[in-house]
Amino acid sequence: MAQRLGRTHASTGSMSDDAVNPFVLRVEISAEQVPRLREALSANGSDGELVRRAGDVDAREERLRIEQAELAERARRLTEREAELGSSDELTASERIRLAQRRQSLEESEHDLDTREHELLQREAEFEADVSWREERMERWRAELSTMEDELDRRERDLADYVAQLQGAVNGDDSFPPGPGVAQLRRTA
Repeated sequence: MAQRLGRTHASTGSMSDDAVNPFVLRVEISAEQVPRLREALSANGSDGELVRRAGDVDAREERLRIEQAELAERARRLTEREAELGSSDELTASERIRLAQRRQSLEESEHDLDTREHELLQREAEFEADVSWREERMERWRAELSTMEDELDRRERDLADYVAQLQGAVNGDDSFPPGPGVAQLRRTA
């Protein structure tokens, strides 16, 4: 029962709509995929905090499973004891008190287990939101890098054209072409 945080926007408008409503990529991570994700993040050099938190979530899930098994075993034994005592009409007052205390203890344990499960689900949702936020940030960086690479390619082509013109002028005794000035480079930046 993983909770989903965040929002999804469909990109149907212009570029300004995309800036207001960015595309959000959702990734669902099952408990079986956590070890592979941890390996991928550590191989990728990603933040060690994510790996540590994923390990913490795994450890808590394992403790929760063990506690649930223990609780189920206690409930089974209590049910057996109640059945034994239920068949006998001669329950002593101390047995009734002990049975009521066990029942209360079992109910408190169930409540504590439910609280822990809720906290674990909340931590898992926070972890998923953190991973999603980091992925969105990486996508923005990739888009910015792509834009910068395109600008660099354009500038390299302009510079190559200028060098070719200079070489033609040197070889052909033509007049030198005007160089790209600082003002022109700043305008294109």
